[in-house]
Amino acid sequence: VMILTWVWQAGGAASRARPLVTPEDAKGMKVRGGSREMDMILKAAGASVLSLPSNEIYAAMQTGAADAAMTSSTSLISFRLEEVSKHLTTGRGKAYWFMLEPLLMARSVFEKLPKDQQQVILQVGADMEKFGTEQAKVDDKLVADIYAKAGAKVVDLDEPAIRKWQALARDTAWKDYAAKSPNCARFLQLAEKTL
Repeated sequence: VMILTWVWQAGGAASRARPLVTPEDAKGMKVRGGSREMDMILKAAGASVLSLPSNEIYAAMQTGAADAAMTSSTSLISFRLEEVSKHLTTGRGKAYWFMLEPLLMARSVFEKLPKDQQQVILQVGADMEKFGTEQAKVDDKLVADIYAKAGAKVVDLDEPAIRKWQALARDTAWKDYAAKSPNCARFLQLAEKTL
């Protein structure tokens, strides 16, 4: 495949009884992490993880089956979780996880196209990436306004909180990823140099 558009959406956490800001906050909570890797991190922090599709988060939080849910800022808005949450940890400014929302195309199909059509597709992909990234950042700010207006306590992550999540990730999800293959280990090493 070819990734024509790389859009990373920041994520946050909506919670019912108390904020989910640091790994210590997760202890004893029932949390929907949204991915195998985030679930590993949450388990290590002492949370009970729930495997729920996004469209079931609202009902789980409404009934108390879930104490918190992690998802993108856009999903935190579209699923109206502010109606069942008293706290929001935003992804604006800083976040400890992101969701890739790419536009993909089969390389075999792309390579069969004439060069002028390939260039148009690449340009459209670049334009969509810029637009998608800008709009994701708009949602990072908008979600905070929506939750605050609904009466939720809104918290932004700071550097010490990010470092705590990274330390926990390093021993769980990152270690798991690095063990998949030599290339995975190499890519992780390269990524860590950007921290």
